[in-house]
Amino acid sequence: MPIIPIDERIIFALDFAEPKTALAHVERFDEQIKFFKVGLQLFLAGGWPVVEKIVSRGNKVMLDLKLYDIPATVQLAVTQFRDRGVTFATVHGYGPVVEAALAADSGVKILAVTVLTSLGSEEIAELHYPGIVEDLVVERAKKALALGCHGLVCSAREAARLRRECGHDFAMVTPGIRPSGAAADDQQRIATPGRAIADGADYLVIGRPIRDADDPAAAISAIQQEIAAALSS
Repeated sequence: MPIIPIDERIIFALDFAEPKTALAHVERFDEQIKFFKVGLQLFLAGGWPVVEKIVSRGNKVMLDLKLYDIPATVQLAVTQFRDRGVTFATVHGYGPVVEAALAADSGVKILAVTVLTSLGSEEIAELHYPGIVEDLVVERAKKALALGCHGLVCSAREAARLRRECGHDFAMVTPGIRPSGAAADDQQRIATPGRAIADGADYLVIGRPIRDADDPAAAISAIQQEIAAALSS
């Protein structure tokens, strides 16, 4: 993996309904953070113009649409990502979906979503999966990487095991990051920034702990210092 600048380690989650609000946060934060997540809500509200404006300011974009459809549809959809300035795009970690996204050859790095961080043991039991959440994450990760996927989205709880069993030749993006003392909100499998990086995460998706902080700039600086300390150790 190439060296990742500290201002790209945090991917700020632009989970807003209004494009103007999202772009205002980009302008507010992009002196400290250079990577932003555009999810389904914002993309449906603002479309490609939102992505273009973020990129035009010298930032990177993770397009987090978590595509999951018949392979032909996924391939055609990912083809639309070409030349849009997108760095990462997400699809669900189902083999034929991953394979179709890669076949689009759009120039965008494809991330396979293993198991959503909002899912816990009860939800996994409802799927009638015989193992624990971590086993399912690793199983899906290995299949996606064997197909040539560029990276994974997983919780930091599984990061260390994935690095042990799958190596380091892929990008690992971890949502569900909560600084010490922050509320878990709707996330079940969470970790602190330092723990996630120490266990092998490359990028941390963080939204509410920064957005809702009394001093967001100070919150960003504190998280970046924690990341740097974990990297140095």
